[in-house]
Amino acid sequence: MALLDLEKAYDTVWITGLLYKLITLKLPEYLLFVLRSYLEGRTYTVHINDSQSTTVLPLAGLPQGAVLSTTLFTLYIADIPHPHDIQMALYADDIAILAQSWRPDTIAHRINSTMSHLFRYFNKWKLQANITKTELILFTKRRPLIPKPLQCQNAFIPWSSEVKYLGLILDSKLLFTTHIKSVVHKAMGSFLKIFPLLARNSPLTIPTKLLLYKLPLRSTITYAAPVWSSTSPTNYQHLQIYQSKSLRVIGNLPRRTPIPNLHAQLQMTPIRRFIHLLTDKFFKRSSTHPNPLLRNTGYYTIQDLLRQYTKYKHKRVKHILL
Repeated sequence: MALLDLEKAYDTVWITGLLYKLITLKLPEYLLFVLRSYLEGRTYTVHINDSQSTTVLPLAGLPQGAVLSTTLFTLYIADIPHPHDIQMALYADDIAILAQSWRPDTIAHRINSTMSHLFRYFNKWKLQANITKTELILFTKRRPLIPKPLQCQNAFIPWSSEVKYLGLILDSKLLFTTHIKSVVHKAMGSFLKIFPLLARNSPLTIPTKLLLYKLPLRSTITYAAPVWSSTSPTNYQHLQIYQSKSLRVIGNLPRRTPIPNLHAQLQMTPIRRFIHLLTDKFFKRSSTHPNPLLRNTGYYTIQDLLRQYTKYKHKRVKHILL
């Protein structure tokens, strides 16, 4: 997988080029005039204390913070080239290129060829990828022969053992150990910040404390859970230890309270069971999603696993729910 990051993507959108693409999409004429009035003729000034800069007319870019900007940017890069031998996932200005093969050199060739096509596209439409933030990673269970660093735009991109994509840390074997340790550490910091609200002397009721735990704390450790729900029992144990410590503080219960009694008294679901419920809900909803990448995420059965992934079938995400 190669991860590309567009540098100042929203600020460098070519307005004339965007209007041209909207015309090719056959938008109604009245809507084109409204969007043109919305995008062109904007000015801005900078105020610092009592000082004020001169008025500047931006020649490119979409309004920052506007709800419509994300939709316009998506339409602007909707015609991005998509070679047939790779998969591409786009989320705003984050681009993931995925190639699959038994040979690492074939993967490197496909990614390098795709990146060459993309950089020509970016140059044509006045976009620029940040080479320093571009990352490469090779996913495999074998002991691979790591290909040579790819050369792109007069720069060499090395292969990494871990990358961060949309807040999720991916390692080369997809064990997700680093990601889980990271979210537990982050959640512990958040727990200490709101500890006075959860502690024994807090005036809040237990239902309110549990709500505080579920919203900012449990949501942190279960972020993107359907992706890594097939992780090892050891990683689940780290998550359960964090939840048990939090619940003992919330319920003001003794330190040696058994975990089943702890969850029963506070009417909470064990973390592994909760993540499996989230994953099951995700797969049921993904089958009707309009995005084909999401719709095909869970499109496999036990027979497919036994035929193709006999050795590692227990690591497939959906397998734990079938």
